[in-house]
Amino acid sequence: MDLVWSSHYPDPGALKTEALFMAEAFTEVLLEEIPNSEIEGIYCKGSVLKDWDSPLDYVPELSDVDIHILFHDDLSIERHLGSVDQAVHIQSRVEERYFLKVPEPLHVPMPQLTLLNDLLHNKDYVHPPRKVVSVLYGKDAPDPDYSNPDRIRSTDARRLLDEEEFLKKRLPRQAVDRPARYIWQTLRLMSWRVSPTGPRVLHILGLPTKEAWSVNRTIAVSLMEEMGEETLAQDYADYYLNAWEYYLSGYTDGNTGRASIVAGAKVLNRGGEIAKAWLDEHSSEG
Repeated sequence: MDLVWSSHYPDPGALKTEALFMAEAFTEVLLEEIPNSEIEGIYCKGSVLKDWDSPLDYVPELSDVDIHILFHDDLSIERHLGSVDQAVHIQSRVEERYFLKVPEPLHVPMPQLTLLNDLLHNKDYVHPPRKVVSVLYGKDAPDPDYSNPDRIRSTDARRLLDEEEFLKKRLPRQAVDRPARYIWQTLRLMSWRVSPTGPRVLHILGLPTKEAWSVNRTIAVSLMEEMGEETLAQDYADYYLNAWEYYLSGYTDGNTGRASIVAGAKVLNRGGEIAKAWLDEHSSEG
């Protein structure tokens, strides 16, 4: 598959700079609004920190700028993020701060604030590799434990299978009344499901945990092809390439938006098939 970040797309360096400015703006506002003594760390994670080798690796206004905040205790969450007034106040300040940093942006990056405290209560949560985590404030991110890769593969497989209800029930009902620019809402709902399907499938198919969760999507597609999953690789790429065309059209080209939805649905379906096969093969080991 020939994937090139050509002049058809905005400059990736400029896009990445803007995405990092969004993470910076969010961090500054959080530290101004919340006593620093109650925050253990703020981190940027995920695809924004990886190399962008092709348009698969970042789609403006669809790909997340993942920001994780770790409070000293759970009570701080309720104190500082427990009301709508608090939430929209912080949101407003982040917006203002971002546009001060980037007065005429190519795009407005999509921030996603995650409470790391909540994730740490989940026994199945596995920290990402250090190379895809940037410390924006506070202590170092926790070290990931990859000592039992098949336990992690089991979790990955179950999460892939969990998408079956979304794929067969929620997605058709959500997509049916979202034409034109509203297609974006469906793509957004799919994005955080489609994206991790790549590393989860690669991990299940035998790639080491750290590598599976470190590679960008361009490399992930190449690895899928090497592992015999050429159709999955094409669908995974098509989800992002069509989403790009939909974005570049100013959300007016509904056909590319719909093509992205269909490709993403195929990715989720194939991910579930691979997960089921792995769980069936390893059921006697549990």
